Amino acid sequence: MDFQELFFKLTRLHRTLIIAAVCVLLLIGFYFLFISDMREEISRIEAAIGKIKMEIHNEEKTLREGPKLKARIQDLKQSLQTMVASLPEKQDIEALLKRITDLLSETNLVVTKFIPGQEQINTELYYATIPIDLNVRGDYFKQGSFFTGLNDLPRIVNVPTIKLSPAGGGAGREAEVAKKLEVMNLTADISGVTYRRLTPEEIKSIAAAATRARRR
Repeated sequence: MDFQELFFKLTRLHRTLIIAAVCVLLLIGFYFLFISDMREEISRIEAAIGKIKMEIHNEEKTLREGPKLKARIQDLKQSLQTMVASLPEKQDIEALLKRITDLLSETNLVVTKFIPGQEQINTELYYATIPIDLNVRGDYFKQGSFFTGLNDLPRIVNVPTIKLSPAGGGAGREAEVAKKLEVMNLTADISGVTYRRLTPEEIKSIAAAATRARRR
């Protein structure tokens, strides 16, 4: 007895159930063979489309804001050039260092080190940075008075680093006064920095060096 005869001997309900089961199996196979792969491909395409849309949005935003950004950059450059132009000239640096020395004397701090460092030249904006290493000793109030006076100087003097430590009793008259007033002397290691603008001759020399470098 072959399958066909056996199939038609079954009841109508059984035949219907078998046909339905076969159809379900075919649908499941079709899904895994074709539909599943298609869904994965569609997901990849949708993700790529979303990424491209985001890139387009960012590019359009950049284009819209481009003129504003260019104007802002130009304003910042102009402000920077104005600030550089307001820096002291080379001859004014000596007067500034002399003023710091006078300020140390006025606040009665004991100076153990006061060394202007080697200039660092900024060849793009044409100014020089001058580090200052300073070590002083005195009580808290003297230190505070010195920094206040430093901040009030007409020229820019930044103090990015200050290290305070107990200085001990000192010696002689200083130790006697500190003991009577019951104050603690402090040692301050100060790393300061000031600035100056370059002279026309220095700017010309830098421009000439840049021209020679481009020709090589």
